[in-house]
Amino acid sequence: MVVAVTLNPAVDKTVVVPDFRWTRVVRVAETFVYPSGKGVNVARVLRRLGTPAVCLGFVGGMTGEWLQAALNAESIPHDFTAITQPTRLNLTLRDPVQGLECHLVESGPAIAADEWDAFRSTFMRHLRNAHWVALCGSLPLGLPEDTYAQLIALARQHGVSVALDTSGNPLRLGLTAAPTLIKPNRSELAEALGKPMDTDEQIAQAIRCLTQKGICYVVVSLGAAGAFGGTKDGIWKAVPPPVAVVNTVGSGDALLGGLLHALLTLRLPFERALAFAVATGTANVLVDGPGYVDAATVQGLQAQVQLQRW
Repeated sequence: MVVAVTLNPAVDKTVVVPDFRWTRVVRVAETFVYPSGKGVNVARVLRRLGTPAVCLGFVGGMTGEWLQAALNAESIPHDFTAITQPTRLNLTLRDPVQGLECHLVESGPAIAADEWDAFRSTFMRHLRNAHWVALCGSLPLGLPEDTYAQLIALARQHGVSVALDTSGNPLRLGLTAAPTLIKPNRSELAEALGKPMDTDEQIAQAIRCLTQKGICYVVVSLGAAGAFGGTKDGIWKAVPPPVAVVNTVGSGDALLGGLLHALLTLRLPFERALAFAVATGTANVLVDGPGYVDAATVQGLQAQVQLQRW
């Protein structure tokens, strides 16, 4: 079981406007609405690949009610903590003619002290049945920047492995708690470490340093170029085949979901799990919506991922 934590989930709305122009009235060709947030997307991928997962986090207002109903429709288990303020709504504008994709992301609700206490109780209860915890995304207002570090410490006390996928100070402080796995992208890693990550060698050196400090798995996503990944035993680069991109939202989340599925359920060695993860992230760009990957497509792409020992 994977407990997928999204402290700041969202309802994601995508509007497709071919040949977009700044005019007073813009006609939308298609609209897609999804329950989302990074941990929600990870849970969706896990469920679609065959690994049990449950979503935790905060929800409130009409958007929060819609998000939970939509997850029910997808048969994705959840145990959210109710809050007073509404769940955020994010908007993506996609123009397939110009190749434009613009994301308008709300900051989200503020969390009160009693709401945080209620979440911690729920989190502790789910640790009893968890093999992994995935801590994903931004922190909502009202929570301290060391929130993920606190949750990592709680999980470690219960012997549960932790994957951390966030950015900025929450990532930097989370690193001090030594999560089992981290999955930043290139720019997030550079910001957290205060060092440039412009070259492959700089990324590889950062992975070496982090694994020497007790982080078992370090994966750095590179977008269309795939991902670097390493353990104390070695570093690999996984490069996906070229594909026609439909949607980029949630591809990093799909990569993390694929990685956890490969490690927990398939029990693959790390380098093969990395290739599977990159195939999963690539499968995500072929479909509308974050995390709506097809397991057969992932298997087909996995055979085409080039795995290089670094």
